[in-house]
Amino acid sequence: MKKALLGVLAAAVAASAFVGGALANNGKTSAQVVGVVRIDPADPSIAQVTTRYSCQPGAPGSTAAAHLFVSVKQNADRTADPAVATEGAGFGGLVAAWSQSHPTDQVVCDGKVHVQTFTVHQGLDEESGFPTGYGALAKGWGYVQFCLFGGDGTYTASQVFQRVQS
Repeated sequence: MKKALLGVLAAAVAASAFVGGALANNGKTSAQVVGVVRIDPADPSIAQVTTRYSCQPGAPGSTAAAHLFVSVKQNADRTADPAVATEGAGFGGLVAAWSQSHPTDQVVCDGKVHVQTFTVHQGLDEESGFPTGYGALAKGWGYVQFCLFGGDGTYTASQVFQRVQS
Protein backbone atom coordinates (compact mmCIF):
# COMPACT_ATOMS: atom_id res chain seq x y z
CA MET A 1 0.00 0.00 0.00
CA LYS A 2 2.80 2.39 0.93
CA LYS A 3 4.64 1.69 -2.35
CA ALA A 4 1.48 2.26 -4.39
CA LEU A 5 0.80 5.55 -2.59
CA LEU A 6 4.38 6.72 -3.17
CA GLY A 7 4.07 5.82 -6.87
CA VAL A 8 0.86 7.79 -7.23
CA LEU A 9 2.37 10.73 -5.34
CA ALA A 10 5.48 10.72 -7.56
CA ALA A 11 3.33 10.63 -10.71
CA ALA A 12 1.20 13.52 -9.43
CA VAL A 13 4.27 15.64 -8.65
CA ALA A 14 5.76 14.93 -12.09
CA ALA A 15 2.48 15.71 -13.83
CA SER A 16 1.97 18.96 -11.92
CA ALA A 17 5.46 20.15 -12.88
CA PHE A 18 4.74 19.79 -16.61
CA VAL A 19 3.53 23.10 -17.99
CA GLY A 20 3.23 24.06 -21.68
CA GLY A 21 5.86 21.69 -23.13
CA ALA A 22 8.47 22.46 -20.50
CA LEU A 23 8.79 21.56 -16.86
CA ALA A 24 8.21 24.30 -14.29
CA ASN A 25 11.01 26.70 -13.36
CA ASN A 26 13.53 24.88 -11.18
CA GLY A 27 15.82 27.88 -10.62
CA LYS A 28 18.86 25.84 -11.66
CA THR A 29 21.16 25.50 -14.63
CA SER A 30 21.57 21.84 -15.51
CA ALA A 31 22.19 19.51 -18.45
CA GLN A 32 21.85 15.80 -19.16
CA VAL A 33 22.26 13.91 -22.44
CA VAL A 34 19.33 11.47 -22.71
CA GLY A 35 18.62 8.56 -25.03
CA VAL A 36 20.79 7.42 -27.90
CA VAL A 37 22.50 9.53 -30.53
CA ARG A 38 20.68 8.99 -33.85
CA ILE A 39 22.69 9.09 -37.08
CA ASP A 40 20.94 10.61 -40.10
CA PRO A 41 20.31 7.68 -42.49
CA ALA A 42 21.05 9.91 -45.50
CA ASP A 43 24.30 11.41 -44.15
CA PRO A 44 26.52 9.78 -41.47
CA SER A 45 28.18 13.12 -40.69
CA ILE A 46 24.86 14.35 -39.21
CA ALA A 47 23.30 13.11 -35.98
CA GLN A 48 20.63 14.06 -33.45
CA VAL A 49 21.47 14.49 -29.75
CA THR A 50 18.63 14.75 -27.24
CA THR A 51 19.16 16.50 -23.93
CA ARG A 52 17.28 17.60 -20.85
CA TYR A 53 18.45 21.03 -19.74
CA SER A 54 17.54 24.11 -17.82
CA CYS A 55 19.18 27.51 -17.87
CA GLN A 56 18.35 30.91 -16.51
CA PRO A 57 17.71 34.01 -18.58
CA GLY A 58 20.07 36.95 -18.28
CA ALA A 59 19.10 39.97 -16.22
CA PRO A 60 17.33 42.75 -18.13
CA GLY A 61 19.98 44.90 -19.79
CA SER A 62 22.66 42.25 -19.20
CA THR A 63 25.28 41.59 -21.85
CA ALA A 64 25.53 37.94 -20.76
CA ALA A 65 24.12 35.64 -23.40
CA ALA A 66 23.42 31.94 -23.70
CA HIS A 67 25.93 29.83 -25.62
CA LEU A 68 25.68 26.15 -26.60
CA PHE A 69 28.19 23.64 -27.98
CA VAL A 70 27.17 20.07 -28.89
CA SER A 71 29.64 17.45 -30.14
CA VAL A 72 29.85 13.72 -30.88
CA LYS A 73 33.27 12.05 -31.26
CA GLN A 74 34.12 8.41 -31.98
CA ASN A 75 37.30 6.37 -32.19
CA ALA A 76 37.87 3.89 -35.04
CA ASP A 77 36.49 0.97 -32.98
CA ARG A 78 33.44 2.97 -31.83
CA THR A 79 34.20 2.03 -28.21
CA ALA A 80 34.02 4.12 -25.02
CA ASP A 81 37.74 4.93 -25.09
CA PRO A 82 38.76 7.64 -22.55
CA ALA A 83 41.26 9.04 -25.10
CA VAL A 84 38.27 10.31 -27.11
CA ALA A 85 37.30 12.49 -24.15
CA THR A 86 40.63 14.32 -23.96
CA GLU A 87 40.76 18.04 -24.67
CA GLY A 88 41.37 18.75 -28.35
CA ALA A 89 40.72 15.16 -29.52
CA GLY A 90 38.59 16.47 -32.41
CA PHE A 91 40.82 19.28 -33.62
CA GLY A 92 43.88 17.15 -32.86
CA GLY A 93 42.76 14.37 -35.20
CA LEU A 94 42.76 11.79 -32.39
CA VAL A 95 39.30 10.49 -33.31
CA ALA A 96 37.94 8.76 -36.43
CA ALA A 97 34.69 10.76 -36.55
CA TRP A 98 33.66 14.12 -35.14
CA SER A 99 30.51 16.14 -35.72
CA GLN A 100 29.57 19.26 -33.76
CA SER A 101 27.50 22.42 -33.76
CA HIS A 102 26.82 25.65 -31.90
CA PRO A 103 23.00 25.77 -32.02
CA THR A 104 22.80 28.62 -29.53
CA ASP A 105 19.83 30.19 -31.30
CA GLN A 106 17.78 27.04 -30.53
CA VAL A 107 18.37 26.93 -26.76
CA VAL A 108 15.66 28.36 -24.49
CA CYS A 109 16.90 29.88 -21.23
CA ASP A 110 13.75 30.62 -19.29
CA GLY A 111 14.39 28.72 -16.06
CA LYS A 112 12.23 25.78 -17.14
CA VAL A 113 13.40 22.25 -17.88
CA HIS A 114 13.36 21.45 -21.59
CA VAL A 115 13.83 18.17 -23.44
CA GLN A 116 15.13 19.08 -26.87
CA THR A 117 16.94 17.47 -29.79
CA PHE A 118 19.91 19.23 -31.41
CA THR A 119 21.67 18.42 -34.68
CA VAL A 120 25.43 17.97 -34.96
CA HIS A 121 27.08 18.11 -38.37
CA GLN A 122 30.33 18.75 -40.20
CA GLY A 123 31.24 21.70 -42.36
CA LEU A 124 31.44 25.37 -41.54
CA ASP A 125 31.12 26.25 -37.86
CA GLU A 126 28.13 28.51 -37.16
CA GLU A 127 30.27 30.91 -35.14
CA SER A 128 33.77 30.95 -36.59
CA GLY A 129 32.99 30.04 -40.19
CA PHE A 130 35.91 27.58 -40.13
CA PRO A 131 35.49 23.98 -41.30
CA THR A 132 35.05 21.47 -38.48
CA GLY A 133 34.49 17.76 -38.15
CA TYR A 134 35.44 14.76 -40.23
CA GLY A 135 34.74 11.05 -40.66
CA ALA A 136 31.48 9.11 -40.65
CA LEU A 137 29.62 8.47 -37.41
CA ALA A 138 28.72 4.79 -36.99
CA LYS A 139 26.88 2.47 -34.60
CA GLY A 140 28.69 1.94 -31.31
CA TRP A 141 29.70 4.39 -28.59
CA GLY A 142 30.36 8.10 -28.94
CA TYR A 143 31.62 10.77 -26.58
CA VAL A 144 28.88 13.39 -26.42
CA GLN A 145 29.45 16.90 -25.13
CA PHE A 146 26.58 19.25 -24.34
CA CYS A 147 28.16 22.43 -22.96
CA LEU A 148 25.83 25.30 -22.07
CA PHE A 149 26.24 28.80 -20.70
CA GLY A 150 22.90 30.15 -19.53
CA GLY A 151 21.82 33.72 -20.17
CA ASP A 152 23.05 34.56 -16.67
CA GLY A 153 26.55 33.23 -17.53
CA THR A 154 26.24 30.04 -15.44
CA TYR A 155 28.01 27.06 -17.06
CA THR A 156 26.75 23.48 -17.08
CA ALA A 157 27.70 20.44 -19.14
CA SER A 158 26.87 16.81 -19.74
CA GLN A 159 29.90 15.03 -21.20
CA VAL A 160 29.28 11.29 -21.41
CA PHE A 161 29.76 8.21 -23.55
CA GLN A 162 26.43 7.46 -25.18
CA ARG A 163 25.18 4.78 -27.57
CA VAL A 164 25.17 5.85 -31.22
CA GLN A 165 22.62 4.22 -33.53
CA SER A 166 21.56 4.58 -37.14
